Amino acid sequence: MEMHSPTVSSCRMLLGGLVVALATACQPPLNSVITVIRIPNEGRMPHVAVDASGATHLMYFRGSMSGGDLLYVTLEPGGTSWSSPIRVNSEPRSAIGMGPMDGGDMALSQHNGLRLHGVWYLTDPLRILYARSTPGHISFEPQRVIWELVDEVIEARPSVTVDVQEHVFIAWHGATVDGTDDANRAIFMMTSNDGGDTFDPPRVISPASEGACGCCSLETFSATGRIWVSYRSAGDNVHRDQHLLRSTDGGISFVDEVIQPWLIGACPVTTTTFALGPDSVRVAWETNGQVHFAPIDDLTNMVSPDRVGRFRHKNPAIATNRRGRTLLAWGDAPGYRAGGTLQWQVFNPDGRALSQMSPGTDTIPSGSGPAVVVRSDDSFLVIY
Repeated sequence: MEMHSPTVSSCRMLLGGLVVALATACQPPLNSVITVIRIPNEGRMPHVAVDASGATHLMYFRGSMSGGDLLYVTLEPGGTSWSSPIRVNSEPRSAIGMGPMDGGDMALSQHNGLRLHGVWYLTDPLRILYARSTPGHISFEPQRVIWELVDEVIEARPSVTVDVQEHVFIAWHGATVDGTDDANRAIFMMTSNDGGDTFDPPRVISPASEGACGCCSLETFSATGRIWVSYRSAGDNVHRDQHLLRSTDGGISFVDEVIQPWLIGACPVTTTTFALGPDSVRVAWETNGQVHFAPIDDLTNMVSPDRVGRFRHKNPAIATNRRGRTLLAWGDAPGYRAGGTLQWQVFNPDGRALSQMSPGTDTIPSGSGPAVVVRSDDSFLVIY
């Protein structure tokens, strides 16, 4: 990928199928390598993490909209090819993949040995499913139904996070059949205090007045002893505001606040993500065709790309490196399922753009979005 700017020079290299964009600036130095990789096996809806050794862990969906598989691969530090895929779901084609709001979610735990936790859902009957990797993450335990929902409705995937005490938190939004409109939905959470061996029954953690946007995915995240859930509300089926639930007591209680309002009388099908940086956790979201990110402790300090999109900026993904520089990636596309043109931009810790927007030469598959992570050398990896 080429990035053009008076202070940014770039080169394009092809290394074993990896497209590498090297951006360096004179004043101030960008000092960042941006590596862009396509999901293997024509996959969609990526989720990515890097462990303490520098290895990259990727989970993605492959298959039809009505039934497919969640696959897991790794990329060793300095490697140029992914490992052979391992199926997360033990029953073939037991994940939903319309996208971009479903598929599955993963969390990488490495506080007491490396372990991957995966979560997804199925319908007819409606079930929340969970699987975790075996020691050495070379296979997965058989998938488990951790909750079966009778007479309820879910259209977006659950999300999982793990804290340093190996507590596993799984969140989703749903509603009963008697109240299927979005205004009557709620955010639910299940917690495991034994690393995923058992889970407590789900409980509502969102205010009853806010509802939840049915086809918009939420994201849960934990760091520094706190837990957050970013979700889109549906108050009166009109207030599709982006919200942040935060807990400072290990998920026992949550406080709800508005990130950004959006009055729209329909579900816009949006996604949201978090990123941990050296100074703050950041959250990314979309409002009215533009993507934004902000520190969770200063939500008014919003950062957005320099230009509006040709169509709609959507499905944002972020990562922040040790220097506090944040890469924001997104798709530019019309409609709900279209992945669109892959774009990104790099920002300083204060939110000032360090580069122009990428030229947009790669196309995100339909029903998918990008994922971004920081590698051990402080460079960025974009997967689409």
